[in-house]
Amino acid sequence: MSSLKLNIVLSLLGISIASADTSPLSAFPGGYGIEVSGYNSRERGMGEAGMASVNRQGPSFPNPSRTAWNEKTSFAATFDSDLDYIQDSQNSNRFTSFLLPAIAMNFQTRLPMNIALDYRQLFHRNFSYTPFTSPDPSAIASLSAEGGLYEVGGNLAYAPLSILSLSLGYHFILGHERSIESKVFSEGDINSQLYNGIDIEDTLSVRSSGGYPSASMTFRQKTFSLAASGSLGSTLDRTLTRSVKGLLWTRKMQENRDLPLSLAVGGAFKPLLNQTVVADFSWEGWDQNQNAHLNPAFHLGTGYEYQGSGGPYDRYYRKMALRGGLGFERLYLDQTDLYFLTTGASLPLGRRGNLLDVALKYGHRGSIEDNFWTEDFIKLSLTLTGVGVWGQPVRKRR
Repeated sequence: MSSLKLNIVLSLLGISIASADTSPLSAFPGGYGIEVSGYNSRERGMGEAGMASVNRQGPSFPNPSRTAWNEKTSFAATFDSDLDYIQDSQNSNRFTSFLLPAIAMNFQTRLPMNIALDYRQLFHRNFSYTPFTSPDPSAIASLSAEGGLYEVGGNLAYAPLSILSLSLGYHFILGHERSIESKVFSEGDINSQLYNGIDIEDTLSVRSSGGYPSASMTFRQKTFSLAASGSLGSTLDRTLTRSVKGLLWTRKMQENRDLPLSLAVGGAFKPLLNQTVVADFSWEGWDQNQNAHLNPAFHLGTGYEYQGSGGPYDRYYRKMALRGGLGFERLYLDQTDLYFLTTGASLPLGRRGNLLDVALKYGHRGSIEDNFWTEDFIKLSLTLTGVGVWGQPVRKRR
């Protein structure tokens, strides 16, 4: 937009950190904001891992192929809330966000095949910024931004064998972002006369669209399972509309920007019937040639789950599942790492199989070169899963 936006980004990248309400990942214009995890609350409680851990109900974003073995039609919705603490040399700010990042339906058929329809948020951008020293002494300048990338998709999961399942999917991407740079001029100043006393809002709106295919597979045995998934990259068509309130000026521009391809593998091991140990690794091929501040990103998560073994007439706490995990990420913004710990639980809701999964994540992220900035955050995640027959016969277990 203007030099103000550039100064903000540079300061957030560590040249002169001032006051910000959220991570530089959200402000960095070469990216898409903070990436929203595709895992539901069950997997998030296990260190954001578990794509190979087969369960009996519920959709799956990281590995749709495992849903071919689901026993009933199911619905799931996830809710996220987080509190960020960005720390710099002068102060620490807090910023709270609320998201409904994922809604999915997984339909059972008479064959060992399930059809999934889903919505999820890929990236989230929501922050405001007011520098301590304004570039223009005659005006109070600030910048705010909101929006993100959203995905609507479908997957077909099929199990040709009792030990193997496959899936294919296609995903449509829609994006809407808005950045507003505002200036409030002092009364009586020469600049306020120049602008006839009108405060300025310079707004940049961005709409994006694109799509990409994906595939996954799961191999399972009695005591372990393995999974792999991948998606091709996508070139997004972007329309940028810039307008200046008070000056009746509008301009439209067109550009393309790439989303990287991604690959993921995972494993799950059951030392006992009601215990599971999981580990996942994923990689995203962000292109450094597109922007010097980007680098390939990867994620490693490990976790543990203890499934309650209580019967229908046992005490409630015996039916619960307990989880814990930890992980590490190299984020797509150059030289930015994230360490995190997670814990979670599963709360049964009735005898049909409805569940409320709860996960809590503590993370520490920041630049590793010269320690320019660090940030701590706490994230709460809830996933409600409902199941039902909906006219389909119960499929026999294999």
